Amino acid sequence: MVFLFYLLALLSLAIGTAAIYMALIQSFPVQWLYYHYFIRKPIVWAILVGSSIWAFWIGLQTSEFPIWALIPLALMGLAVVLTYKMHQENAFRAVDFPIIAEDISSLPLRDEMQLGVIEFGGVTKAYPLDYVIHHHIINDRFGERIVALTYCAMCHSIIPFDVTDIGPLFVGSFKNANMIVADRKTKTFFQQATCKSIIGKLHPQTLIMFPFQILSWGEVKRLSPIPQVVQVMEKDFREFQLPIPGVWRKIVASEATPGLAAKDRDKTFPARTPVIGVIDPIAKPQMVYLKEELMKRGLIKNEELDVFLVAVNHTVLGFKSSLNGKSLNITLNPDKTLSDVSNGTVWDIRGKYIRGKIRSDLMPIALSDEYWFSWKKFHPDSQLMRV
Repeated sequence: MVFLFYLLALLSLAIGTAAIYMALIQSFPVQWLYYHYFIRKPIVWAILVGSSIWAFWIGLQTSEFPIWALIPLALMGLAVVLTYKMHQENAFRAVDFPIIAEDISSLPLRDEMQLGVIEFGGVTKAYPLDYVIHHHIINDRFGERIVALTYCAMCHSIIPFDVTDIGPLFVGSFKNANMIVADRKTKTFFQQATCKSIIGKLHPQTLIMFPFQILSWGEVKRLSPIPQVVQVMEKDFREFQLPIPGVWRKIVASEATPGLAAKDRDKTFPARTPVIGVIDPIAKPQMVYLKEELMKRGLIKNEELDVFLVAVNHTVLGFKSSLNGKSLNITLNPDKTLSDVSNGTVWDIRGKYIRGKIRSDLMPIALSDEYWFSWKKFHPDSQLMRV
């Protein structure tokens, strides 16, 4: 009988922590993670409650509570706690509809901090990435639309999705060193890096991605008008950690890619080499650049795609090289504005019209600023561009 209690305790612990080890061990299929999401709580609670009743029943039969049952019951209680705490949904709790700052001058932002700037439905908002990383997902309203800004810390992939039709997202799990997101209504699992569903009521379906931009706070402050900025406090910029303290710092300082075995990783460059991938539908096949090379060049034009990329303050933005049917000859000015040398039209760094002959904004393209290992895993047929 003692053996059965300990066996149930071990089973409960295995279920309570399965969200971690099944995500990190590639041999476990993602379908197991999906079904585990639904069954983990009922099973561990059933084991704890059932075993507790059993222990009290033994006590009634013997007129003495079985002291030996306390340790396995405590382990079962710990399993219940771990079932909640160790799941990615709770470890990286998504934020729904954050408060927007009324006075941006009071925000504890430094000029070098990077912000994700999203313009959608006639509304422009900015989110400090050092804040987003702690939650992995920020769900927010843009007029009548709902946008989910997703940020996978492991692979540094940052993608906003239009989720108006399916509702807010949360962190469903983790596989192949990339976040799995899920919608709250149906719990359908989507691979963040590919935008495609994996399993669930909505499968098969592809999340709707759209262009956005990453800019330093120093650049965002110079925009006119300044985007709405989410309300943040100094504590929102604490050092990012995994549920086990200290592990994250060791991971990023190494070539380790938890959840993706070294044999399945492209080793052309170190795993965490920053790259800029063109994920816009215009790129067939998709193209990828080494971010360091783009930063040295400042501005490059891709004739094949008819786009240009501009690098400022450790960020890269992309735009179409033609507008209203006319080809542009863009240059980056010392004041970080963009201009067409043929007619003198000037745009700000986000491609917004300032002055000149062409009274239109530049057309942004969707880029992904992420790590090499992740890009090659999920975009294996992409073309590496050297500049």
